[in-house]
Amino acid sequence: MTGHPLPQAARAVWLSLDGVWEVELSGGRPQLILVPWSFEAQRSGIADAGEVHEHVRYRRVFTVPREWRGGRVLLRFGGVDWRASVFLDGRAIAEHESGYTHFTVDLGPLQGEHELVVEVEDPTDDSFGQAKGKQRGSHGIWYTRTTGIWRSVWLEPVPGEYVADPSLRVDADGSVTGAPDVDVTVRGLEGTPRSWRPDDPVLYDVELRLGEDVVRSYVGFRTIERRGRELLLNGEPLRIAGVLDQGFWPDGVYTGSNDQLRTDVEAAKSLGFNLARKHVKVEDPRWYAWCDRLGLLVAQDMPSSHDLSTVVARERFRREWQDVLRQLSAHPSVVLWIPINEDWGEPPPEFQRALVTDTRMADPTRLVIDASGWKQHEDTDLVDVHDYGAKLTRHLGARDDLPLWFGELGGLSVGSGEFAYRHVDDLAAGYERIVEQVPAEAAGFVWTQLTDVEGEQNGLLTDERVPKCDPAPIRARNESFLRR
Repeated sequence: MTGHPLPQAARAVWLSLDGVWEVELSGGRPQLILVPWSFEAQRSGIADAGEVHEHVRYRRVFTVPREWRGGRVLLRFGGVDWRASVFLDGRAIAEHESGYTHFTVDLGPLQGEHELVVEVEDPTDDSFGQAKGKQRGSHGIWYTRTTGIWRSVWLEPVPGEYVADPSLRVDADGSVTGAPDVDVTVRGLEGTPRSWRPDDPVLYDVELRLGEDVVRSYVGFRTIERRGRELLLNGEPLRIAGVLDQGFWPDGVYTGSNDQLRTDVEAAKSLGFNLARKHVKVEDPRWYAWCDRLGLLVAQDMPSSHDLSTVVARERFRREWQDVLRQLSAHPSVVLWIPINEDWGEPPPEFQRALVTDTRMADPTRLVIDASGWKQHEDTDLVDVHDYGAKLTRHLGARDDLPLWFGELGGLSVGSGEFAYRHVDDLAAGYERIVEQVPAEAAGFVWTQLTDVEGEQNGLLTDERVPKCDPAPIRARNESFLRR
């Protein structure tokens, strides 16, 4: 798989704008930064994680290749946290508000050299309702903030008529449709498609075409449903041995390289997990592509807002969640949507219910958990419990009509970090003891967590992705759980 920033919407010709830019932090002097890492990250070359800068200004000059003459140029941003105002040669051309969704600016016919400026506002005031996840300011477990550009920036040449909306609707029967007027061709599909599943993650290449414009994508075919207290994948019973994945790296903070993204998916698979819960973060699109390709189910959280008390904040949150749903909808690995974690942001009950309704309308093909842990209401596909103790059978019978899963458990640490749920001397033995307590009737669990994150040292791996114990017993326990 190539390193294209959007594997499900890739054109053959593109020009990366990653690399050295100028940046001004809160109106300070210009300095150099390595994009796409935020100034807080070591890999940016600045590594200023101790300071908060709510206003950041980026600048660079780029040259349009001569061979692109005669068409249009698209400027594409993988992710800018939080509000981005974009200027070309001193002229305002776009504004985008959301730290977790990608966006595109049509620059029109363009030749020669141009100045690109991106001004970013990333407020600390929670009243904006900004989705922040676990960036600093999040309850009692805070991690380094990410400000500004944190995913790739690139250019793509397109003809006058081009595929502006590369989204796909995928049905398990093998039909794939795109936006009106876009021709969609699925390669290698003859008759009934093979179903995508973690142990056989078969994918089909897709070509989207509008006139002379060609976009390359891929799809997988699978179904996910609940029937009573049981989960079904492709009509077959499914149990989940999942792991919490927060997507932080010691050198890159929120930004992982393509190799680092793949390594995390491979690590979860090697430990015997069949699902990762992407926790209050929307990851780089390449991570989902690796989950699709290597066979790892995904439960997708919405990054938490820390204050949903106002109408403006709730509408902002709701719009961004809709964008997340659209942008991840064609990934076969994603099987569960989770709009709220616990009760972060204190969502009013009617707002939480509205989020579930929105989610079901936008995507009736997947399951929805209204809130992972704590305050759930009646419209949810799973009963979701967070319990870091060892007496897990006490949660049986919470609802007889729905599957039970433990959206968070474990949290064991063999270190002496700033935060852990419980310390043990033998991580593998502790893992065994807790997973043994998961009731046979439960649909599954999510272990906290895959890696250490800064002061929270309850990962199965260190933050440098080194195993803390022999992985074999953990893998064996997970495989045994999945066979029950």
